[in-house]
Amino acid sequence: MGDRFKGTLLGVIEGCTNPESAELLDDGETIIFGNCRLAVGFGWFRAGEGLVYLEGQAFVSRGRVSGDGQVTLEERSLISGLTTTLGCDVMRTGGTALPAGAVLMAVGGKPVTRDGSGPAQAWPHILAFDPVSGGILGRIPLGEGSAIARRFEPLEMPNGLAIDPAGNLYITDCPHTNPAPDPAAPPPSSPAVYRVPAAALGPLLRDEPGAADTVARVVMPGYVNGAAVSPADGTCYAVSCSPVDPVRGGVYRLPDSAFASGVQPPPLHRDLGQLDGVGVTRRGTVLAGNPLENKIHAFSSDGDRGIISGNGLPTRMPADFNVVYPRCLDGEPALLITDIMVGTAPGECTVSVLAIPGL
Repeated sequence: MGDRFKGTLLGVIEGCTNPESAELLDDGETIIFGNCRLAVGFGWFRAGEGLVYLEGQAFVSRGRVSGDGQVTLEERSLISGLTTTLGCDVMRTGGTALPAGAVLMAVGGKPVTRDGSGPAQAWPHILAFDPVSGGILGRIPLGEGSAIARRFEPLEMPNGLAIDPAGNLYITDCPHTNPAPDPAAPPPSSPAVYRVPAAALGPLLRDEPGAADTVARVVMPGYVNGAAVSPADGTCYAVSCSPVDPVRGGVYRLPDSAFASGVQPPPLHRDLGQLDGVGVTRRGTVLAGNPLENKIHAFSSDGDRGIISGNGLPTRMPADFNVVYPRCLDGEPALLITDIMVGTAPGECTVSVLAIPGL
């Protein structure tokens, strides 16, 4: 590897609306992504500079990367009428709570508006659904009155989401919801990564008493955005994202001991700017995306580092991304890169499939 890692663009899904995260099912072909529909320019929120999600205008789409590498859109509106569709992942192993192949997505976070005149009521939760039929399989509440809120505090903006091979769920809360433009203003809730054991998913979906008793979290002083799980050992990774982040953009590895203590460990990498997405390949390459600089950083297991590029890649503001293994690449990795492009009109964004063989 050199200073700059070159990928090959397999294809682009156009006509997307502020897509934030995309995942690939175990068939190696089916792509699922959320279109979170956001806007800026509302004077009541951060003097018009902060992003606000539009109530009921988010939706989930399904695409495909075929066995010969062709990328297409299959279903533009698999599920409609949603709000704030952010991080997503797939249940790879079925259990009593959810079947294998179910998709989980963080939805309903703040800040949200109905007509732009002021904030609307938010309903932060995890949505579980069938990626083929679009049928809703269940919801895990995260806001006021939820089991997790009673154990810790209500989540403001569930953002990153990852599931490890054992079925444990990781949720990040990125509470950038203060209306004041000062980024140093205290957050309304603690920026944190929550670890939900697989055995707790059923009780949380059913909202049973004590359902969150085994949930743990790591508080992240520099705020937190994306989350991913290493395919090598199932460990959670997360990235920080605040303009007042003390390490100015860090990548963190969060082993079980971090969740036992609740204390954030030192970053693996730092000074990368305001990060969003994070991922780890089977070879141990760690990736982190900076949307404001239109960069995806790569750190190989042998110590090399560089920026991911690709001829024809249309990305202007890469949000979350996921490392995936399309069937057409015979075991080599690719990135599903969502171009969130804050401030654009509906249908002006893309989801790209970029092959990154060797990483």
